[in-house]
Amino acid sequence: MAPSPLQQRRTHNTLLFQKLLNLREGASPFTLVLDTLEQSGGPLVREFARRAKISKSKIVFISFSTLKKKVPFDVDSFISTRGKSLATLRTEILSHLPPPPTTAPASTSNVAKHLLIIDDLRPLASNHAHHISPFLSSLLIAPQISLLATYHTDITLPTATAISSYQPPPLTTLTYLATAILAVSSLPQVLARKRARDKSLQEPVFGLDEHREGIIVGFNGEDNAGMPGVVVNMELRRRSGRGVVENFVLMPASAPTSASKLSGISVFVLLEEHPLYATVPIVAAPDGNRGEEGVETTFNLNLTEKQKRDREGVVLPYFDAQKDGGAAGPGEGGRILYEMGAEDREDFDDEEDEI
Repeated sequence: MAPSPLQQRRTHNTLLFQKLLNLREGASPFTLVLDTLEQSGGPLVREFARRAKISKSKIVFISFSTLKKKVPFDVDSFISTRGKSLATLRTEILSHLPPPPTTAPASTSNVAKHLLIIDDLRPLASNHAHHISPFLSSLLIAPQISLLATYHTDITLPTATAISSYQPPPLTTLTYLATAILAVSSLPQVLARKRARDKSLQEPVFGLDEHREGIIVGFNGEDNAGMPGVVVNMELRRRSGRGVVENFVLMPASAPTSASKLSGISVFVLLEEHPLYATVPIVAAPDGNRGEEGVETTFNLNLTEKQKRDREGVVLPYFDAQKDGGAAGPGEGGRILYEMGAEDREDFDDEEDEI
């Protein structure tokens, strides 16, 4: 039996996300990770670095706000941006990369891949808003080089940032340049919004969106250790111009799943297929007054056996119209039989009927 279009879409998008994580050539030269205070993009960046190490790719870490000893994974080169101009920084980064090819190589399978990781783009957007596009584009000098950069969306830029009225904001420029955008969010918060939608309730807000004094990071309401994983919204721009959008749940390798034993890498599933995201129907308990989620009701919708038998024995009026051809003969099945009574005749007006 041929797979349904829904199954084909899910399989296709899963393969694209796997190709993106594995740094396959041509998957995405520039991948932008958008995170917030509610959910850091660190787990996703670590997964990129872990898979890059497995494929023996070289990792160049460009630090704007991270100390060398605080990098959570092994890197081949660590470059600090402190006190350096863009020209000096670009020269130092290119010194760790292979020179651009003079001719088109016949095969790039034997060429070592390089992964450039920028920990925070906010300082670059604050101090060099006019040079974001040429600076990032100048780093991609070879097809085997991939750029992975993180941008904190809920940290506002300083008011002193000089942005012309004719120039778009830095985030708009970054989303235009990126060939893949990965927006991460908290799994407990996504599940809380899903439960609210299932009950036709207003979706809850967390953190800064609550607009409450003193609230920076919202309370998830549930233990994160009991729900390991990060929700990743993937927007992949294809060469044809068609975009692919899909939601995944990236679960750490320590999660109790059988597939997590493969090479110690994290596993991921579609958000729709995650067991905690699936819609759980409310089934009545034996007492008939309490559902699975503990919702009490003041009435009972269940019928007893006697009520079911009485309902089956009720004869509806004009029921003979539904029988073989009806009372008027063959071809008249389903016809509504109605005879006007004396009370109806008193209310009947011929003039209104003509209108």
